[in-house]
Amino acid sequence: MIPRFKPKYDKSDWLAALYPTRGNIPKYERAFAEKFGCKYGAMFAHGRSGIFALLKVWGLENAEVICPAYTCVVVPNAIVMSGNIPVFVDSEKGHFNMSLRGIEEAITEKTRVIIPTHLFGYPMDVSEVEKIRNEAEQKYNHKIYVIQDCAHSYGAKWNGELVTKYGDAAVFGSNISKIINSIFGGMVITNNKDLANRLKTWRNNNTIDKGFRKSLKRLLYFIAVNVAFNKYIYGMVNYLENKGFLDTFVKYYDENVIDLPNDWNHAPSEIEARVGINQLRKYNEIIDNRIENAKNIINKMKDNNDIWMLPFVEGATYSHIVGLVEDRDAWINKYHKLKIQLGTLIEYSIPKMRSFEKYKHFGGKISYKYSKHTINFPV
Repeated sequence: MIPRFKPKYDKSDWLAALYPTRGNIPKYERAFAEKFGCKYGAMFAHGRSGIFALLKVWGLENAEVICPAYTCVVVPNAIVMSGNIPVFVDSEKGHFNMSLRGIEEAITEKTRVIIPTHLFGYPMDVSEVEKIRNEAEQKYNHKIYVIQDCAHSYGAKWNGELVTKYGDAAVFGSNISKIINSIFGGMVITNNKDLANRLKTWRNNNTIDKGFRKSLKRLLYFIAVNVAFNKYIYGMVNYLENKGFLDTFVKYYDENVIDLPNDWNHAPSEIEARVGINQLRKYNEIIDNRIENAKNIINKMKDNNDIWMLPFVEGATYSHIVGLVEDRDAWINKYHKLKIQLGTLIEYSIPKMRSFEKYKHFGGKISYKYSKHTINFPV
C-alpha cells in the first residue's frame, strides 16, 4: 500500500534521533529561519501554539482575526482559545486559498490580524494581502498584523519571492505529515528581533519543560512511525485506520469542541530539534522530488474529465496534490484496490462545524463544496 503521505526518514534521521546532543533548539531556530527567508525563529510544541503565543504577545483580546473557512481547524481553535474571534472567509473561485475580495469585505474596525493560509502548498497573492492590510490600517488607524500560515508551504514563493518575507510572522507545523518535520513541533519565524525575543520570553514563562520524559515519548513515536510506514506493514496499518482503531493517533479534532491539545504548552525538546535540523539539510532534495512527482500526477490527470486539478503552479511546494471529484468514495475505493491510498485531508468547512456556527463568515459555498469533493494523492 502506497500511503497518502509518508515522512522522508533515513539513517541520518535515526542518528539524529538517537544521538543525545544538547543545545539544538536555538540552532534549529536559527537554521529554520534562515532557510525560509527570515532572521529569527522561535520553536513551539505545535504550530497552533505559535499562533496562540503571537496573539498573546501582541496583547490582543476580543479582536477579530480573519482566516479561511477552508483550512485546518487547529487555526481557529488557537484563535478562540487565545481569547479572540475568528472571522471566516470563503475560498477563491478556481483556487483553494482564501478569497482576496472576501478579506476586504471581512475587515472591520475590530480586525487586528489576517492569516493568509497557503493551503496544500499553493501560494496566495501575498503582495495583494499587504495592499489590503495597508489600506485597512490607514482607514482604521491601528496596526493589523499578518501571520503567514505555512504549515503546508515550506518554501512556497509568490512571483519568485518566499511568502515568508511578507507580513509580521510566519507559522509552521512540523508533525510527520508535513514536507519536513521535527517529529512533532512548530515554528514561528520573523524578521522582527523584538517580536522573536518576546515570543521566546513568553514561551519560557508559559510552557512546561517535560525534559527526558517528553524526549523518550518522541523517540518511541519516531520508532513507531518508521515501523508503521514500512512497506510490508502499512497495508495492515491502513486497514486498522479505516476501521477506526487508530483514531486516538490520527484524529486531531472533535467538531463539537474548541480546544488545544494537552501538550500545547509543553516546551520543545532536544530530539525534535535534532531531527528538525537533519530534515532541513534534506529539504532541497525532498522538495525537488515532490515537485517532480506533482508534475507527473498533474500531467497524468489532465485529460481525465472526472477530476478537476489546478494546472502546475510555479512557486507551489505541493504538500498535497489535490483534485475535485464528484464521487470521492468511488475514487478512494478504486485506488485502494490498486494499493494506493488517497486522502481526504480537510473534510469540513469550519463555519459549518457546530462549535463555530456562531462566528461571522463571508461566503462559504466554495469551501463547503471543497470539503465534500477534494481528494489528495500521494506525493
